[in-house]
Amino acid sequence: MIDTSQTFEFVESSYDIEFATDLDQDQAAFFRRKYVLDRLSGTVLLIATSPLVLLLILLVKVTSRGPGLYRQERVGLNGSHFHILKLRSMRIDAEKGGKAVWCVKNDPRVTPLGRLLRKLHLDELPQLVNVARGEMSLVGPRPERPVICKELARQIPNYFNRNCVRPGVTGLAQINLPPDETVDDVRRKQILDLQYIEEVDSWLDLRILFATALRMFGVRGETVTRWMRLCRLHLVAHIPSSDDRQPDTPEPCYPNVATRVAESWNKMPTRVDRFDSSHGTPLNLNPLSQVVSNAFTVDVEDYFQVTAFSNRVSRKNWDKMECRVEDNTDKLLSICDHCEVRGTFYILGWVADRYPDLVRRIADAGHEIASHGYWHQLVYDLTPEEFAEDISNSREAIANACDVVVDSYRAPSFSIVEDSLWALDILVEHGFTTDSSIFPIRGHHRYGMKSARKDIHKIQTENGSINEFPPSLWNRWPLQVPVGGGYFRLFPLSVTSRAIEGVRSQGRPAMFYIHPWELDPQQPRVKNAGRANQFRHYVGLRNTEDRLRRLLMSHPFDQVSTVMAEYTALKTASPATPRETTFAAATS
Repeated sequence: MIDTSQTFEFVESSYDIEFATDLDQDQAAFFRRKYVLDRLSGTVLLIATSPLVLLLILLVKVTSRGPGLYRQERVGLNGSHFHILKLRSMRIDAEKGGKAVWCVKNDPRVTPLGRLLRKLHLDELPQLVNVARGEMSLVGPRPERPVICKELARQIPNYFNRNCVRPGVTGLAQINLPPDETVDDVRRKQILDLQYIEEVDSWLDLRILFATALRMFGVRGETVTRWMRLCRLHLVAHIPSSDDRQPDTPEPCYPNVATRVAESWNKMPTRVDRFDSSHGTPLNLNPLSQVVSNAFTVDVEDYFQVTAFSNRVSRKNWDKMECRVEDNTDKLLSICDHCEVRGTFYILGWVADRYPDLVRRIADAGHEIASHGYWHQLVYDLTPEEFAEDISNSREAIANACDVVVDSYRAPSFSIVEDSLWALDILVEHGFTTDSSIFPIRGHHRYGMKSARKDIHKIQTENGSINEFPPSLWNRWPLQVPVGGGYFRLFPLSVTSRAIEGVRSQGRPAMFYIHPWELDPQQPRVKNAGRANQFRHYVGLRNTEDRLRRLLMSHPFDQVSTVMAEYTALKTASPATPRETTFAAATS
């Protein structure tokens, strides 16, 4: 287990680095046996595959100029350096400037034969030489170059913990995830690398090796990991803990790594200026990877208060219904606490009036308190006077419960649309500074503005300006995938994860939203609400809690105000000046 305990003064930069203790006795004993078996197995496999390797070397030399093999320095066990052997899959001038460049999808530097070798993982076969030498294992974390390790250690907590074991030809992260293109990709692989180290046994190694063999025969990766029960969605992944370090402070590693890492880093330039984006993707492709989290938001309402059931359950009967919002919200708070996530809770005024202790627990847990209106009425069904009364009653109920004057709002069912943009002016008039009600989606029967901006921006109204943080939408033709709600339950977790990555790749933090009742598969069923409404409400409830835990473990999340501050600081530091949307333009 990881237990920071020792200190080593880094020669190059005078940082104090805390190092975690070594593997426990059982882990260490297993890896000692594993290393012996790996060397024997590697030698046998090297002899058995040598005719194929020689043939592939010849094919590489014939189809492109340059050698068939290439050697490259990598970081191994305890920070030691070794030279890895691989079949050459790129042009010989791929890094002609001497700069480390990550490979990307459809990279023009990759040769046609190299593309096939990479797809079937045949370019890794010469690494059996490294296994036979005792420099690598058959299964383990992927070895990385020293210059890239230096930068990754500055950005990813506990990055060097993965070097407490020998790197592998294949591994749990390699068979689950595509090649790295951003620091976010490396973070996700780090989760699986550390999980492998914690949970390793012979059966896990055999499954990974068999899955790799199937991949080499062309079987799709998702199919293989599902067959072998190695899919990351079936595994319990634990994100490494993060300390409150300065941004440029290298992260912890195991004690035996310290000296070797310091020696290798002393040979490198002080500035990380060896990354080039002329052909591939540099580490700093997306600044969001380093400084901006995603927003985690909760609409605190009960199952019978949703708009889809408004025709079956009238407001006058709400007090007669079995209320489950308190228990479900407590469950959500427990999940957030376990995953170390702080979010923004948009609380219905009706809930705040009846469960003030719940509102106080949310605030005491460090979450941001915001308004979801009082009666969960669609904004475009209200008059301006009725809307003003609704938000005033909501703020009063929340203030009475937890002594917080809220300044952030989300309309029920995102019901600020083109015909109800007047509501923004009323929000500003009542002191609200942030809104999250305008959904930039097309074709939805209840909400959405297809022409609305997708990024965080200011909207100018007659009474002043208000910040708009719209719910996130991933456009994947022909689909539009909102990040959260019923879509989170309807689609596989991988789709939501891809949606978050897609939003962030466009330079925007993602916003995820959920309701407490979505964690409650045992909630009473509302009858005769219509098949479509019942499907949207009840689909996937059984899996929501497990999916949410995995999602929060896989992506960085924080409350809306924090994410907005991080994003604003990033935009301010960049040359581009954020645009401002005027109220008049928004209503045209």
